[in-house]
Amino acid sequence: MTAAWELGLVEAAALIRRRELSAVELLDSLLARIRETEEYARAWAFVDEASPRRSAREADALAATGTFAGVLHGIPLGVKDVIDVRGMPTEGGSESLRGNIAVSDAGVVRRLRSNGAVLLGKLQTHEFAFGQGIPPSRNPWDPERYAGGSSVGSGVAVAVGSAPGALGTDTGGSVRNPASVNGLVGLKPTRGAVSSTGVLNVSHTLDHVGPIARSVEDCAALFEGMAEPEGLALLEGGISAKLQQVPEAIRLGIDRQLWSDWGVTEGVLAAVERALLVFADLGFEIVDLPMPGLDLSLHASVAISLSESASHHRERLAAAAERYLPATRVMIETGALATEDDIRLAWQVRSHLRRSIPETMLRARVDALVSPTLPAVAPLACSMSSELTGGAGEDSLSSALRMLSAANLTGMPGVSVPCGFADGQPVGLHIMGPEWSDARVLAIAKAYEHAMPWWTHVPVRTLPAG
Repeated sequence: MTAAWELGLVEAAALIRRRELSAVELLDSLLARIRETEEYARAWAFVDEASPRRSAREADALAATGTFAGVLHGIPLGVKDVIDVRGMPTEGGSESLRGNIAVSDAGVVRRLRSNGAVLLGKLQTHEFAFGQGIPPSRNPWDPERYAGGSSVGSGVAVAVGSAPGALGTDTGGSVRNPASVNGLVGLKPTRGAVSSTGVLNVSHTLDHVGPIARSVEDCAALFEGMAEPEGLALLEGGISAKLQQVPEAIRLGIDRQLWSDWGVTEGVLAAVERALLVFADLGFEIVDLPMPGLDLSLHASVAISLSESASHHRERLAAAAERYLPATRVMIETGALATEDDIRLAWQVRSHLRRSIPETMLRARVDALVSPTLPAVAPLACSMSSELTGGAGEDSLSSALRMLSAANLTGMPGVSVPCGFADGQPVGLHIMGPEWSDARVLAIAKAYEHAMPWWTHVPVRTLPAG
């Protein structure tokens, strides 16, 4: 018999609407799963029971009248600990914020509540989402390997089944990175589709709040429940419904030379090439499309994000520098050293890429760009470098940012979907489209997932020893 925590988000929501499952039953099952997995997974920074139970009871009482708040009615969710949830800690993985309690909800959390979600607790992150330090969360496939960053707890919790969906934040890949490492689906939405108020930003220009879930269908439903009304209007609404429309005459652009320059490993490349064969069998056209401009993204992203982070942290760092991790402090202080010319050039690169990438795609009649999400599978944690410098293919933060930062710099949507395994570890496929094409990008991912349901391999039942 399937336990309630094993249900997908959409499946659980449907059962609640049919009164075949109560929100309280689902909550109790997830709380039991947290107790069962946390000794290993260590995904949660804070778990509430009293407030979610009240919310679940209210959801059941409303359902008894035949009324439902929205697409997430009665669904418990986890929230990365840089996003404010009223009455819960927002500590951002930092000693400098220990004991800080949010007095109001972030904009995205208000949207979740209005759509019926039950807020279960806060999930682990690297300090202030900078990718520095080692949070306690552990890779569900191998305890010795990197578990993703900086939305690490969000990825691990969904992978082990202690949450059907979770919120992360993405400055240069931090939703899609843990999704790939954990064998999940993660979406960085179009900039402006989801509110960024009430978030401890690395960069107010580049940060995006995005959903992580087990399947494309679940990710789309969570996205629909967190997007702003104005964003949904620009997305032309009905994100989940559009997944049922099989895309036709779709052209996917690829740049194998760029993958080589980025140091994509043999195992990851093989998994991605097999995925391209699946797309071809589905009737998608694969187009070789050189995109050398994408390689400009990392340096511009670093200049913009670190200079903005220096501004965000100036007062707090002056008051409590000793309570920051040294590596985080160095990154922020490096941002403060950026010259006006550096920042001006970075913004010029951003403007150029926001214009040139869509124009190149339009000329080639390409609907989306496809690539590996990460150049390699999750490295051993002991070899993972959090430096922003280093060559392609290294086990470093820079290699992950190099692959994914273009979507943040341009505001374009990007989704990571599982596409197989290499060395026993999940591999992610990244699909990026023009601004406000989130539904199309998700539909492309769904078409692949339907043919190759790798998401069913997530290790929700068993965890490695150790």
